[in-house]
Amino acid sequence: MDHLSLLRGWLPPTVTAVAIASLALGIAWWRRAVWHWAILAVGALCAALAIIRVMLPQYVGSGYPRSFLVWVAMPMFGLAAAVWQWPRVAWWRRAFAFATLPSLVAFAGLQINAHYGYLPTVGDLLGAPLSGQVSANMIERTALDFARAERQGGRERPLLASHNPDSPGSAIPAAAYRVGLVSEVPIPAPVSHFRARAAYVWVPPWYFTHPAVQLPVLMLLVGAPGRTDDWFRAGGALQDAVAYARAHGGYAPVIVVPDSNGGVFSDTECVNGPQGQVETYLTVDVPKFMHIHFNAPLNAQQWAVGGLSAGGTCALVLSARNPYRFRTFADFSGDFSPNMGSVRNTLRVLYAGSYGAYIAHDPTRWFRFDASTGLAGVIAVGSKDFHCIGVEHRLVQTARRDGLSVMLDVIPGGGHNFPTWRRSLADAFPWIVHRLDQQPAAN
Repeated sequence: MDHLSLLRGWLPPTVTAVAIASLALGIAWWRRAVWHWAILAVGALCAALAIIRVMLPQYVGSGYPRSFLVWVAMPMFGLAAAVWQWPRVAWWRRAFAFATLPSLVAFAGLQINAHYGYLPTVGDLLGAPLSGQVSANMIERTALDFARAERQGGRERPLLASHNPDSPGSAIPAAAYRVGLVSEVPIPAPVSHFRARAAYVWVPPWYFTHPAVQLPVLMLLVGAPGRTDDWFRAGGALQDAVAYARAHGGYAPVIVVPDSNGGVFSDTECVNGPQGQVETYLTVDVPKFMHIHFNAPLNAQQWAVGGLSAGGTCALVLSARNPYRFRTFADFSGDFSPNMGSVRNTLRVLYAGSYGAYIAHDPTRWFRFDASTGLAGVIAVGSKDFHCIGVEHRLVQTARRDGLSVMLDVIPGGGHNFPTWRRSLADAFPWIVHRLDQQPAAN
């Protein structure tokens, strides 16, 4: 059941057929004049338009298809029609009419989900464990573990975080040596005090077979709205990492997806501001935690940061402002700079009115300096992402003018959605790992 697709196969057309049939049969169309139903339909469309215009832009921007208007209006029309016909029909039709509402809501949800590709399967909808997911104590280690591995010359052998015989981490699952393991890991914030949700960490087979080796780290950031497991569910990061590890003898970077927003519908744009010291959390607290618990290196050459949508903006700005923390970035459909719709709103929400902070977070102001540090990145965007494609071209032109090495990947037919970001990461992943494997330069 968990692997049942919400995007293709028999489920979407079945829900569509049930929704349309229930709407057609649950309403006593002959009980009222045609123009009555027309007025009701127009009212539902107007209500749906108001909801979309007011609510959607703050969550998904303006890049949604106009068909959303119909999908949102249909459940509202069904509810209004059921109420309107109430005194004119028998009890069984009343019950049937109200029973159509769940199917219409499910139909609308599937149509919207099909556009964004956000929840690929029923398991993703219900929050089922990821493939290879284990408890955090199965993959975290202690400083003693790493020191012992170093003294023993890093001989291939398994190590565990806990040496308590009663711990469930008394044996490493066989999957660890084939596909690695992933876990939900709370990352504290002793410096930033940011109230972050738990992160997700994936470690490759090499993490277990070469315990003394410091593996490079790819930090991935989600968009807004978003959950910290988005990259591992809809974004394809787990599949890309496993495929790379299988092709390279189990070697791949560690992937960490920390929380950058503090909530599903929050949007901090990864800045230090009224919503928390998020930049400090991502550049200080997270790297320190990964170093202590996962033996991650601390040099910038072996850290990359990437993200989608608002997370893409974060990746660009974080690397531009912190080239001695991240030497590689991947910006997938991000904005030109942190943006909350208007300059006035951005100043208020992100910077508490500070225009100086607003200017300091314009990544293009750092490009010339970043070029001297060796920072490089990839920017990807869908060819049909009409809001972002112009932004990305401007960023690339500005970066290249200032000497910053940036590649542009335009995904044919791609929009502002997960299929595009999934393809973007798959395209960029080998290049990112190649960058991470380069010898670190002296800072």
